[in-house]
Amino acid sequence: MMVGRRLIRGIFGLTMCLVLVSCNSVDQGAPVVLGPAISDGVGGSINSDVTGGVGRIAYIRPSPGSGSFHIYVIQPDGTSEVSVNEDTDLATYSGTSWSPDGTQIAFNSDRSGNANHNIYVMNLDGSNLRAVVEDSGGDFAPAWSPDGQKILFQAWRDDTTRWDIYIVDIDGSNEQRLIGTELDEQLPSWSPDGSKILYQAGREDIGTDIYLANADGSGVARVTSGNGRVHSSPAWSPDGSQIAFESNLHQAVIQGVVPVAEFELYVMNADGSNVKRMTFEGTSNSQVRRPTWSPDGSQIAFEFTTVFSNNSAPFTTLVVLRVDGTNLYGIPNMPNGGIFPKWSPVP
Repeated sequence: MMVGRRLIRGIFGLTMCLVLVSCNSVDQGAPVVLGPAISDGVGGSINSDVTGGVGRIAYIRPSPGSGSFHIYVIQPDGTSEVSVNEDTDLATYSGTSWSPDGTQIAFNSDRSGNANHNIYVMNLDGSNLRAVVEDSGGDFAPAWSPDGQKILFQAWRDDTTRWDIYIVDIDGSNEQRLIGTELDEQLPSWSPDGSKILYQAGREDIGTDIYLANADGSGVARVTSGNGRVHSSPAWSPDGSQIAFESNLHQAVIQGVVPVAEFELYVMNADGSNVKRMTFEGTSNSQVRRPTWSPDGSQIAFEFTTVFSNNSAPFTTLVVLRVDGTNLYGIPNMPNGGIFPKWSPVP
């Protein structure tokens, strides 16, 4: 398989899968509509005042110096943005994961120069950068364990099992494949207490679902049932009781086929029950994707992409929503947009 194709699929983590707890009965809740598309790229309020919140948000956007995707950190109210990477660095960075104490970031990057993405760790000021996993294939989507000792990640090491989930000690030792089946397992994360692993798995021909497993890879259980739909980018709430995810569950199946995914934000209990749709904006011209919880569990940040009718490039910025469905706002001071938000675990 070509490295370029691996890179695209690894970064965007959108693959397909099978099914378990039924999601056919969904609490639609009070409609939360994003309102007018963000057409000027300036951010600002969508339909509520900016309230900010605790912690910081790491995200990815092109560097004005190199044009490569770099890591940035911003306050939830749009202030104090800093670049973690050197502006002129030509390498691409993505897949951020905060250390439990919020002082370091794990990420994947092609900075080694061999065209493959590997797993690295560094301080927030870019110092003390070191490799954790360096492989000739492709390593993506690191997730730091709550005790700070291990990292989960996805890798393509076997053309038969394709994307699998691996685990490694923070010093790069004791790497092992944790979950590997005929499905594509991607975007792993730890439960807040470190006892469970959350991830998406599937294939392009059968859809994607969300799975849970014990920290040692045993006890795999499917927690969404999409019948060919796409449930992806799962994120734990800080207390471990809920999971936020993107999905096209609301889309009708036409003659057994689900249309191209128009993603909305959903929340469910950790066992797959009480599925609730949080946004009502996903269309062919807009998408709601890649949720991440605030450290106090009161808000969820996510990507909001607008596809313009004048054939200009889509624009993606970051939006914050309270978990009760109120106070939806776009993070201001983001004229260059942003993707892949990750809220820090601590204030």
